[in-house]
Amino acid sequence: MADQLLDGTGGGYLQKVGSDNRSQVRAVIEYEVIHRTENGDSFNWNTGLISVSSDSALIYIKNSSDKQMVITNIAMGIFDGLSYTDAPYLTVLRNPTAGDLISDATAVDMASNRNAGSTLVTDGLVYKGKDGGTVSGGENLGILLLGKTGRSFFEIDLILTKGTSFALHLTGNISSGSANVYAAFIGYYKDSEDI
Repeated sequence: MADQLLDGTGGGYLQKVGSDNRSQVRAVIEYEVIHRTENGDSFNWNTGLISVSSDSALIYIKNSSDKQMVITNIAMGIFDGLSYTDAPYLTVLRNPTAGDLISDATAVDMASNRNAGSTLVTDGLVYKGKDGGTVSGGENLGILLLGKTGRSFFEIDLILTKGTSFALHLTGNISSGSANVYAAFIGYYKDSEDI
């Protein structure tokens, strides 16, 4: 008998080959974020509402896990109540080191697993800021232009290895008023075998 491709689990199954001499396989394809959510490794980290009337550091996230953390989206909401001299924007900071956003260590209102049946929790630090709050150090990674009211949503691919961090700082260009805002990171942890 010719060489055969045998089932490595001991079930005695052979590989099916079609008349075109190609292996026959069945595959299920899904987005990685869905797979990670099914496993309970996907999270929404949200500040909750913060009343602002000036430029403010909003959210800080640091990975403590041996697994890579993948940030897939940034969300920002601005309620009514502000007047502007120009459009507001977010600055994304990579590995910030100072400011009361970090030193105050105020936990975000929501660090929720996106799988309602999972009990897994965030392995890292996630802090929320305050009106006039500060964050500095590291380097500026990018600027995200915001709408003056409503929700702004950004698809972005950021990777946090163990011990690395990101933060968001709001430059409001506010001339008067105050309003509630929120900021969120959305993402998941990769399995170490996926790296």
